[in-house]
Amino acid sequence: MNEKKYKLSIDPRILELLGPNLYTNIYYVLAELIANAYDADAHNVYIISNPDNITVEDDGSGMSYEEGDVNKFLNVAGISRTGEEDSLSAGLKRKKMGRKGVGKLAALSVSEEVEVMTIKNGEKSGFVLSRHPQGDYLQSIPEDKVSLSKVDGNGTSIVMKRPQYRLNKTLSAVKRNLIKIFPLVNSDFIIHIIRDNHEEIIDAVDDTYASQLCALITLGTEFSTLAEKVPNAYPNIRDEVVLKWDAYSEPITMKNNFGAENEYSLQIEGWIGTYESTRGRKADILDFPDNFISLYANKKMGEFNILPRVGQNKLNVSYVVGQLYCDLFELSELPDMALSNRQGYKTDDPRYAAVEKYIRETLLAQILVMRTKFTDEKNKAK
Repeated sequence: MNEKKYKLSIDPRILELLGPNLYTNIYYVLAELIANAYDADAHNVYIISNPDNITVEDDGSGMSYEEGDVNKFLNVAGISRTGEEDSLSAGLKRKKMGRKGVGKLAALSVSEEVEVMTIKNGEKSGFVLSRHPQGDYLQSIPEDKVSLSKVDGNGTSIVMKRPQYRLNKTLSAVKRNLIKIFPLVNSDFIIHIIRDNHEEIIDAVDDTYASQLCALITLGTEFSTLAEKVPNAYPNIRDEVVLKWDAYSEPITMKNNFGAENEYSLQIEGWIGTYESTRGRKADILDFPDNFISLYANKKMGEFNILPRVGQNKLNVSYVVGQLYCDLFELSELPDMALSNRQGYKTDDPRYAAVEKYIRETLLAQILVMRTKFTDEKNKAK
C-alpha cells in the first residue's frame, strides 16, 4: 500500500495565526472536540488529563484514509452542512453540531502540536497538526504507533501535547464546567473525565441548579420537571414563584442560503430562575460564573452569557441563571450566525435580536418580579 500523505487544504501557515487565538478557554476547546465526537455517532468520550498531554478520545465511527474521511477532516473551513439533507449524522441520525469546519483547529489553541489518531474498520491513520508545519504535508504517524487507550474498535484520539492550558485540579470542577458548556449528555452519550486512577462520569443533565433557586420559569415540557426540584419554602406563594410555561414561539421572516425569503418559527425552550442568595458563589478563576443566561442550539452552547446584554447593569441580575435553547440558530438552510470561535453569535442576526428582546422584556422582567415576591414573603415571615 502507498504511504499515506496528509495535506491541509489551506496554507499551513494559517495554523500559526489561528491556533493560539481561535479560542480563549480550554472548556470551549473541549466542547468543540466533544461535539465532533457526537457528530461521529460516539457513545462515549474520554477526556484524559495526563502530566504531559490532554487527550480527547471517542468511540465514534472513526475516519478512513482510503474512503476519504481523513481528507474531508483536513479540509479546514469546508462547510459541513448546507441543508437539511446533510444535517444529520450518518449512523444515529443526530442533529449535527459542526458546521464551520474549524473546530478541528480548536486543539491548537491549547498545544503547538496535536496528534490525531483514528481507526475505522481496522484501518489506522495518524498525523500531527502543528502551528509550525514544515512543507505542504503534515507529519504522519506510523500505523504501528496508532492506538486508542480507552476504545476497542473504531474511534478517534486527539492528543494535545504539552498543553498551555490546564484543567482544574479537581475532577468535580472539570465536570461542573463541562456540564455548563455541553449539557447534552444521557445514557447514549457519556463523557468520562479521567486523571490518574480517578474518574468522573457525566451521564445526565445537571438539575442541581433548580434545588438552589427561589423562583423559576420553565419553557416547554422537556424542562417542566425542574419545577419539582425548587424548594417549597412558602407554599402559599408557590404558584407565584414557580411557573411552567409553554415553549415560546414567534414567526420570523428570513432569507435562506439560496436567497429565497421564507417564514420560520422561532421557538425557545429551557428555563430561567433566580438564586435566593449569591453568598459563597465566588468562582475559581478558570470557572464560569454561576449567574448567567446561556444560549444553546442543537443542544450545544453557542453563547455562555447573554445576561450582560439584557441585564442593563441592574444589580439584581446577579441572582439570575438560565439555559435557553433555540434550534433555529443552527438550521442548516439559514445563514450561519455563530462567530468563528464558537463563543458567541452575530448580534445583528434577526434571530438573535428576537431572542434577546424576549429575554429582556418578558423572561428577565418576570423572573425579577417573582424574586421580589419571594423576598417580600421571606421578610414577612421574619
